[in-house]
Amino acid sequence: MEIERKWLIRKEKIPFDISSCEKMHIDQAYVSFSPTIRVRNIDHGKKHILTVKTAVTGSDPELSRNEYETEITEEEYRELMKLARGQTVSKTRHIKKAENGLKYEIDVFEGRFSGLAYLEIEFSDESTASAFPDPDWVECDVTYRPEYKNASLAKNGMPVSETGKENPNG
Repeated sequence: MEIERKWLIRKEKIPFDISSCEKMHIDQAYVSFSPTIRVRNIDHGKKHILTVKTAVTGSDPELSRNEYETEITEEEYRELMKLARGQTVSKTRHIKKAENGLKYEIDVFEGRFSGLAYLEIEFSDESTASAFPDPDWVECDVTYRPEYKNASLAKNGMPVSETGKENPNG
């Protein structure tokens, strides 16, 4: 099970040097949006991952999901990409172990979604996730804003602000 919160951030406000973090380049596409079936190309072909995400009965559907991941071959990845829907989402993920023992994943988007950046943190349970305070350097919590899910980006493009303009900062 994946229990995750997500915050919109501005790259320049990150309080540590992300260039020193572990990083990986991710290109991801979606074979299905319901249920969510995603394929990832990690670090330009070094690894390929198939992921299926489904709702968890009795849990907060925006916070918790069943997540099944398995590594697949490059040939399987290419075959699944023939079924991809929407746009491919490209990003660089920077991974940092925080002082509080949590793992911060900072996704800096590229290409069509350039300018968009998220902080994602996975938690061991929903109560810990819900009680976790917003870091003081984030813009806003977008955990409950479906337009900021990667699948929504692939399906619908960049979120639109109240003024009707594409706005990576909500």
